Amino acid sequence: MRCKKLDIINLKNIFIKISFSYSLLFANGPFSIETITEQDGLRDGPDYSEALVYYPLDAPIPFPVVVLVPGFTNSISDIENWGYYWGSYGFVTLLVNVNSILEPPSYRAAALLDGIVTMRFENERLDSPLFGKLNIEDFTVGGYSMGGGGAQLAAQQDSSIKAVIALSPWLESSGAALNNSTSILFISGEFDNVAPNDYHTNIFYNNTPETTDKLLYEISGGDHYTVVSPYYDQEMGLKTVFWLEKYIFNDLSNCDSLIIQPLTASDFSTNIECPSSIAGDITQDGSINFLDLVLLISWVINGNTPSDLEISLADMTNDGVLDIFDIIILTDIIWTN
Repeated sequence: MRCKKLDIINLKNIFIKISFSYSLLFANGPFSIETITEQDGLRDGPDYSEALVYYPLDAPIPFPVVVLVPGFTNSISDIENWGYYWGSYGFVTLLVNVNSILEPPSYRAAALLDGIVTMRFENERLDSPLFGKLNIEDFTVGGYSMGGGGAQLAAQQDSSIKAVIALSPWLESSGAALNNSTSILFISGEFDNVAPNDYHTNIFYNNTPETTDKLLYEISGGDHYTVVSPYYDQEMGLKTVFWLEKYIFNDLSNCDSLIIQPLTASDFSTNIECPSSIAGDITQDGSINFLDLVLLISWVINGNTPSDLEISLADMTNDGVLDIFDIIILTDIIWTN
């Protein structure tokens, strides 16, 4: 009888491992991943430690860059899954830590800013696999716990930061969020007893000005540690990807999915509004005009591949192909108007 019980337990363990591997397989993006360390020549910045870069092998260039820092007493290994996950979706991710794991959010902000310096250097390092391949104009910073607080502070100091991802963020003073002017995504667990939402995440969201795009996603049943890996909640991972698409690529194809409340949310708020789509309004400026025609002609002639949303707006014949017939119809609409 005992052998049978052991066999059942072993089968359950195997099933759990297979299920977890299966979920990882379908949670990741389409790109293969490699890493860069300081032993490979990555800069050793004075305001951080433990630097590690995840980068995609075959994604379109220039690669967008995310810099991520962990929380109080944490190592970058605690949040390392985010590097692999974002890398698989085409985002180069630099993981850094503070020089002392006991440092407050302001030091984590400094680590993130120094990480941005490192990625600018990496773009110019001749023997780097990322040489000349990085978007060094539009950065994203993020962090977990005190790191999430530091990410808010860092974005207030560097205009090249275009997006913030704050994971169960912690700050000494909630008033610091009043200065948030960079689009910011807040994600936390419902039962966070380390950085309770009513004293941290929710307050930061409310204090962030309404003129700043913001979104709050509280994961039902989650705690302070739920957000350390995108594999703990598939919706959480996808929200971050949609966020990066919108604010780094200016790709609105998943904007509606970004602002829809997931079934796994115990609380969800946003001030973001997605523009309504009009066939022919390729530039998404609210009108169909000559600029839309120029863009369509350039795609047809040069064979460029626009986003899924842009294709849907430009495909006037609804045949899934952009060609001369779409140009003729769009020209007729503009001429008639």
